[in-house]
Amino acid sequence: MAAATEREKAEKKRLQAFLGEILRVGAIKGFQYFTLYLRGREELLCSIINELKPEAGVPLSTHICTEKSSDLPLNKSSLMLSIGTQQRLSGLAHMNIGLPPASPSDKEITPVSSDQTLFLIAGYARYNCPYVWIRSHHHRLVNLTHASSADKDNPLKLNATNNWGREEVHLWDILAELVHLCTVPAPRNPFAVDLVYFQQLPLADQVTSTGAMVWLLQQVLKRSGNKEYTGKVFEDLHDVTKLHFHSLQQWAREKMPQQQQQQQRAPGQQQQRAPGQQQQRAPGQQQQQRAPGPGYRPGVQRGPTAVYGY
Repeated sequence: MAAATEREKAEKKRLQAFLGEILRVGAIKGFQYFTLYLRGREELLCSIINELKPEAGVPLSTHICTEKSSDLPLNKSSLMLSIGTQQRLSGLAHMNIGLPPASPSDKEITPVSSDQTLFLIAGYARYNCPYVWIRSHHHRLVNLTHASSADKDNPLKLNATNNWGREEVHLWDILAELVHLCTVPAPRNPFAVDLVYFQQLPLADQVTSTGAMVWLLQQVLKRSGNKEYTGKVFEDLHDVTKLHFHSLQQWAREKMPQQQQQQQRAPGQQQQRAPGQQQQRAPGQQQQQRAPGPGYRPGVQRGPTAVYGY
């Protein structure tokens, strides 16, 4: 009984840490292949591009993952958890309830373009672990020809979520696997950074946004181990860090004259207020000198005995 309680506490602690990653990562922008939209404390939407387009003057082969991507659409059994597995994991087999999201994908209101696919990453407390659902363009990823409409809300069978109870899994592990699944051909670096996005931001936003991206790329390198994209992430980290400190220096140079002007004005304001304060206190001080209390002797400091008689 005690062991089960400790295990349950540990699982809840891990889920809380994952929800913390959703809150911290969900507001970060500036990726080439996906965009994040934070939806509450437990849910994160991820919009991923469907096709990798070549850049001008850059061969597409330099961005493609060396591992062969699977041909889409995939069989439902290879990409989605079966109803029986869902009921076993949820513990609600007697009620024929699996692992549905908080709302069905048919009621998804987040706009998504035709060249992107929307996913829902959630860490619901009732499931005690994260799951991922497709929210748009289901037929592009999975063959649902002979499936019911309810099958569209089956959670995905991902390595990251399947290994939740056995390995250390982070949000960026799920993001990397989703990009590899959705984008064709699969990019070598799922966390490729869009430097142009940062360069077009206002200076103050550029400082904070690049700082957030630097933190995330550091976490990916520190906690994801030696992956195929590690070297590319390190290169992007170098570029974003350089841009961050450059924008920070610019911002400091712009703010420094304003602070100096405020500091120069501050003493003059104090001098202007001082005479008025002295004029207000002077009458009270003069009255005390003109009307000393009983037993007053000039040059003698009175104590409690002289004033109050004890």
